[in-house]
Amino acid sequence: NDASSSVKLSHILKFGRVFWLLCASCFVVYGIILPFNNVASGILLERDYFVDPSEDCVLRYVDQCTAGTLAPEDGNPSSCDGDLSSNTAPVLPKSLNFTQENNADVWDSDWEKSSYVYDDLKSSNVNCEDSFWADACTKDYCDSKSDASEKAGQVMSIPYFISASLSPFLGGLVDKVGRRAIMATFAPLLLVAAHLVFGYSDWTPIIPLVGQGMAYVIFSAVIWPSVPLTVESKYTGTAYGVMTSIQNIGLAIFPLIIASIHNSGGKSYIPSVELFFVCLAAFGVAVGTVLHVVDQKTGARLHRVENSDGSTLDSMHMHDGGFECNEVSALVNSNADCGAI
Repeated sequence: NDASSSVKLSHILKFGRVFWLLCASCFVVYGIILPFNNVASGILLERDYFVDPSEDCVLRYVDQCTAGTLAPEDGNPSSCDGDLSSNTAPVLPKSLNFTQENNADVWDSDWEKSSYVYDDLKSSNVNCEDSFWADACTKDYCDSKSDASEKAGQVMSIPYFISASLSPFLGGLVDKVGRRAIMATFAPLLLVAAHLVFGYSDWTPIIPLVGQGMAYVIFSAVIWPSVPLTVESKYTGTAYGVMTSIQNIGLAIFPLIIASIHNSGGKSYIPSVELFFVCLAAFGVAVGTVLHVVDQKTGARLHRVENSDGSTLDSMHMHDGGFECNEVSALVNSNADCGAI
């Protein structure tokens, strides 16, 4: 009837500990994976493909443009020209003083600002969307950054390629081996390793990105199919909605935290932002460990495998927000504690 099928907020009070631990794990792990994807390009540029040059590298004319229509006629090379690797950013001027009032004869109406005055020019001041920088003053810098961004974009596809390739197979594997709580612990452990490599080593970014992709596909294959195992079937839709809401709360909060860390760290991602990801992943490992322990004490629902006879949760009945044993020999050990989850 309508009364029994209606959705009520009070239904969430029927959800047990395993479900809420799954939500906590979802909150943390997706709070690493998806926000990282938003800043991955910046991290890869800073770490691998557009590395800041040494402070010892200086321009011949430290207060003039480097390439483009405003560059000196005799050029403005740096003291490190010829020694910089292809992954190092071109040297920028240390300062600029270029205003429309004083340079009316060469001023371009397409430039976004009315003056470009910097006593201490930083890379964060250079906006390559503005033709002043892209075409007139630091064309070499902006061209190089564009090439580096293309390289970073190609490498960034690795986690998505892994996810697209392996998700169907890992989903089937989880059905056959169970052990979902263990996998939900292993995924953030991979993220700990991946972000330690990103933040504190000079290894190729391919290695941590493969780790990120594997963590993503393992966690996705485990977390969502686990929900029906932890709540009564008539509340499954509500449970998915609650978990998705909690996930989105994390996706709203964590980017703000990351932006704050980035700004307070001098517009740098490494190592502070990566340390934040490592700490989140370590917390995810802790949540996964508790999830495994609680699940084992309450019937090992997440440990269950698909039986050859196709038996499902219909062979059990719910009690007090969890499961009570009923013909559980086909699913868990007969001596399992089948109290409320």
